[in-house]
Amino acid sequence: MPETQSLSTQINEGRMARSKQLALVAVLIAIGAVLRMFTPPIAGITPNFVIAMYCLAILLIRPNPGGAIGIGLVGGAVAMMFSKSPIPYLNLVSEPAGALACALIVLYLPAPARGGYSFKPALATIIGTLVSGSLYITLNFKFALNLPPEKLFLAMETAFVAVVLPVTAINTVLVQILYAPAKRFLRL
Repeated sequence: MPETQSLSTQINEGRMARSKQLALVAVLIAIGAVLRMFTPPIAGITPNFVIAMYCLAILLIRPNPGGAIGIGLVGGAVAMMFSKSPIPYLNLVSEPAGALACALIVLYLPAPARGGYSFKPALATIIGTLVSGSLYITLNFKFALNLPPEKLFLAMETAFVAVVLPVTAINTVLVQILYAPAKRFLRL
């Protein structure tokens, strides 16, 4: 009988931990959505804080690749609501790809650090945002504008430099700053 109670306790603890993780992801993505909705454009660019928040969630809970794709799908569904794209559902492709890229960095790459300070949050956010943003603009320009290949590359290059790189910088700084305090606060 004690073994049954112990197994039952373990199952309940596992469920509680998963519930806390789901709540954390939901709260962070909601924060990202609110920030995206109310932040005015900066030099004509509206930062995508949903990406920053799902990267932070992935860094904190370290989901497996399938879980990261799920987080990305939720992030994509939320980002669709605030998209200025002619094809907003492209977020359902770009955000899971970005979340997966972020998770792969978090799970499999050793943490670059200096003096005990980890730069893994910055690296994971850079890669996640670049993958998401690059895929998003590629799909958007290819399908929304149906540009010929010679004009497609120039348009994508311009959008990458003017939008994806600044958003990547903003997200990277934000996540790097928030990661350590969030980890301490949540005791993860």
